[in-house]
Amino acid sequence: MKILATAAAAALIASQTFAGTYEVRCETTAVPYQETVKGGEPEKVIGGAVIGGVIGKVVTDDNAGAAVGAVIGGVVGHENSKTTVTKYKDVETCKNVFIPDRVTDAETLEQVLQNLNDGQSVSKEMIMDVQYTIGVAYDGKWGPMSRRAAEEYLANLEPGAQPEAPLYSLVVNDVVIVSSADANAIDEIKKALFEAGVDSQIFVDLQ
Repeated sequence: MKILATAAAAALIASQTFAGTYEVRCETTAVPYQETVKGGEPEKVIGGAVIGGVIGKVVTDDNAGAAVGAVIGGVVGHENSKTTVTKYKDVETCKNVFIPDRVTDAETLEQVLQNLNDGQSVSKEMIMDVQYTIGVAYDGKWGPMSRRAAEEYLANLEPGAQPEAPLYSLVVNDVVIVSSADANAIDEIKKALFEAGVDSQIFVDLQ
């Protein structure tokens, strides 16, 4: 019967939903990337113009050809000059984040804490919920700190020694007439004595 009761309790807890909720959290970060750009080095443009001017003069044997060659050479030099630069772009990343909440059902909380300390399997969400409830870091991992906090919590649930009920004593002329834990009964006797013309006092836990 004990095994069946334990299995039933475990099944009940497994079927219960966790107290917390999932939320979509997004953040934007600057991600670096490299880009190749043209015309980044002016000296290569000048070098291309000089070479182009020489070629143009040789081919045409006149200054006009040299000028045309210089223009063409400069353009070629400009196209061939490339450099790599680092740029940044904003990238948004989103993920589901579990936000734990307090477990309000005392019996469920007690049972889950006992199961966790006994090494039984409990969902990460439920672990985070009970960690949040007993006041430890909620990482979803049942480590030594969580175990100690659970033991302290469970120890506080154990019924301690109940305080004794107060004892009421009716005193007349410094003499205890009657003592009882029933305050109403003592009060009725006091009223009856008062009607009979006898003054009395009630003391609590008279030593």
